[in-house]
Parts: sequence; C-alpha cells; structure tokens
Amino acid sequence: MNLRKFLTIGLVVGIVSVVFDFVVHGNLLASYYAQAPFRQDAPVAWTIVNAFVSGIVFAWVYLKVAGSFAPGVSGGATMGFYAGVLVNFPFMIVLHLMVRDFPYALSWIWVIAGIVFYVIAGAIAGAMNRK
Repeated sequence: MNLRKFLTIGLVVGIVSVVFDFVVHGNLLASYYAQAPFRQDAPVAWTIVNAFVSGIVFAWVYLKVAGSFAPGVSGGATMGFYAGVLVNFPFMIVLHLMVRDFPYALSWIWVIAGIVFYVIAGAIAGAMNRK
C-alpha cells in the first residue's frame, strides 16, 4: 500500500467529515437537537479527532478493497454506499432501543446522513486513487 496515498486520502476524508458534520449536525439538525429529549454534550475536539481517525480507517479499508470495485469516482461511491450501510444501518436503528428517549426518527436521519457521507467519502477516495 502506498503510504502517501493512504495518508492523503485519510486526511482529506477527515477534513470532509468535519465539514459534513458541521453542516449536517451543526446547522441542518441544530434545531432538532435543541428539542431532543436526550442530551449529550461532546467536546468539539473529540468530534474532530474522531473524524480524522475515521478518515484514516476508511482510507485503509478503501485501499484494501478498491480492486473489487470499478476504478474512479463511481467505484469509490459504490464502495462508500456499502460501507455506509454496514456502519450505519444496524447500529443507528438500534440506538432508540438502547438510549432512553432517543427518537426513532433521528435514527433514520442518522442512517441516511451516514450513508450519504460514506458515498461522498468513497467518491473522494476513488477520485484520489486513480491509477
């Protein structure tokens, strides 16, 4: 595996993750969160650290399985879709069962937002991994 490509993809996906989270969770869903019956105040620094760690892990997995998908943006987006379903679907839906007062609708919002993010991340990785 090309270390430079791996780190570059991981850092770019991490940056996109921070921006995506800011737009989706910090702006689009902010009023929804303000009304939510649950409260979880996480320091922003941990959210940013998580975004970059996730970006690095995503880049590692992407580069390991990229040969199973079409090259370029379309193959990356396809891989991102599969990764998004794998990471988000079971866990986010079960959250409302595990966390008291966690809204079921929010579980679906997070599933959809998560899949959209991973499609974007995969498309970016595919674009950056051209031969």
